[in-house]
Amino acid sequence: MPVSPVEVWIYDLSKGLARSMSFPLLGKQIDGIWHTAIVVYGNEYFFGGDSIECCTPGGTMLGMPNSKVNLGTTEIPSEIFHEHLRELSQTTFRPCDYNLLKRNCNNFSSEIAQFLTGNDIPSHITNLPDDVLSTPFGQMLRPMLESVTVSPGSGSQRVFGESQPSYRVMQPASLSGAASNTSVAADSVMQQKTPTETNNCVTFLPTQPLETEGLCEGELQKKLLADLVEYVSVEKVSWSVSPAHVKLLGSLLLNTEKQRLVVWQIVQKFVIKTESLAILQRCDNSALLDQINLEDVESLKCLCNLCSTPSGYKMFLAKQRQLLEKLPTGLQQHSDDEEFLNVLVSVMYNVSVHHVSIL
Repeated sequence: MPVSPVEVWIYDLSKGLARSMSFPLLGKQIDGIWHTAIVVYGNEYFFGGDSIECCTPGGTMLGMPNSKVNLGTTEIPSEIFHEHLRELSQTTFRPCDYNLLKRNCNNFSSEIAQFLTGNDIPSHITNLPDDVLSTPFGQMLRPMLESVTVSPGSGSQRVFGESQPSYRVMQPASLSGAASNTSVAADSVMQQKTPTETNNCVTFLPTQPLETEGLCEGELQKKLLADLVEYVSVEKVSWSVSPAHVKLLGSLLLNTEKQRLVVWQIVQKFVIKTESLAILQRCDNSALLDQINLEDVESLKCLCNLCSTPSGYKMFLAKQRQLLEKLPTGLQQHSDDEEFLNVLVSVMYNVSVHHVSIL
């Protein structure tokens, strides 16, 4: 009887970030945010939030895996295997059964590996949810993690089965497209089941009017400041801020000790605007972002707001990654300050929305 080799392909959706950031955030070392698939009969099979899916090996938007593990061989004909998948797609691995912590792609890979070969996939992969949830921060993240679904497939699809099937065959994704999207693959495969405009992140916005009188002396600075107040106070304006506006914010934070609170409040509202991030990316923003620190609760609120969007988080990560790694230290230093702890935990939560998730 012919035999077919069986492998589990292992992908790290964090692209190495889990290895460097897990201990500061969780107090426990985690080497990857794992997605797995079973490769057999010349195809790659996996379970996501949409269905049990199949594509040519390496044909998802994730491209090629970080590693491959040989599970042995199987004598089970592909026809019987596909019938087994159809049964699973209508029973234990339906789209509605998907749960990031309890029934995910790795649970599927484990069950399929044992069905085909009698061998299981590596235990550190299936144990990953328990490892994260065993930490205080992991418990805090649990509601967010349970709202996330993962679907790494892309490309055209051929669906077969019932009128609402959950097992589908996918054509390979464009390899050139997959390569160009490598840096954002982890963000692209994560989808909220009930998406909101804030992506379920936390933001801090001042509730009182911005009192800016006396912040500036020169007429040009006063005009730029008035522009900024108008810009952050309304939903849309017919004009855009310039690098000169960003430079003013940075200089005011450096030179206006007495009224830093109102300046930080302007920045808090400034960084949540998509147009503002585009401006920050085009100009020298170091004078502004470098002043965010762990000792000023208002500046931490700015960091929280900045990390409420994937693009804002990536911008700050590139600029001040070392500050994010010090967040757990801040929790210890300010354990008796309720407001400070609330803001610090909110920052860590926003970071986790983008890069700390379990598959």
